[in-house]
Amino acid sequence: MQVTEDSAGSNAEQLAHGRPAVERWLSWSGLVPLPAFLLLHLGRELHLAFATDVSDVLRPAPGIAATVTAWLLVWLPLCAHAALGTWFLVTRRKLSPLASSDVPALSRQVSRVSGALALLFVAYHARSYGLLVWLAEADARDAGFRLLAELSSTHLGVPVIGGLYLLGLLTTAIHSGLAVHRALLAEGLLMTPARRTASARACAVFGAVSFWIGAAAVIRVASGVLLR
Repeated sequence: MQVTEDSAGSNAEQLAHGRPAVERWLSWSGLVPLPAFLLLHLGRELHLAFATDVSDVLRPAPGIAATVTAWLLVWLPLCAHAALGTWFLVTRRKLSPLASSDVPALSRQVSRVSGALALLFVAYHARSYGLLVWLAEADARDAGFRLLAELSSTHLGVPVIGGLYLLGLLTTAIHSGLAVHRALLAEGLLMTPARRTASARACAVFGAVSFWIGAAAVIRVASGVLLR
């Protein structure tokens, strides 16, 4: 039995590594950057959301090392992932069987829809903050104040932007969790039912925790506590 399982695992790994390069780029470009972005970025936002004084929202300007690291490890891989994912959707190209095996059709559909919505949310957030700083149209140190004003704003008494941020965070967390599980599966790293179950549960917990962190920060800021 051990020989059979080892043989099956070896064959699956060969199939995974034999997939078209574009599929592997799609998997790996989203496997690390998006989860890392969620944990680090949302963790920082939660810390700032619980500042005791509005002056604490002033952020230090990022150094050269931090900027280069963010571009190389987060933004470029995310841009590549978004471009490849969009290309797959537009061309309706099918993934290799290994990449979609043991993944219910509903989960695949949710991954696509949440991915599209997450792309819109991340693009909006990047344009409103990172891109404006890069174009020298805004000061990086004021990002916290601008976010505070945006999330605490209301339209007819309804925090519309805050609600859209929550929706964006939810779709991003869902897509991230599903994408990590599918990437591990496609790379031939989840060959046993026990591994697949453990991965699915861990990715679900990761998505839930990411959303909780982000939602706590958004709700705290949108409530206007720091403006009092």
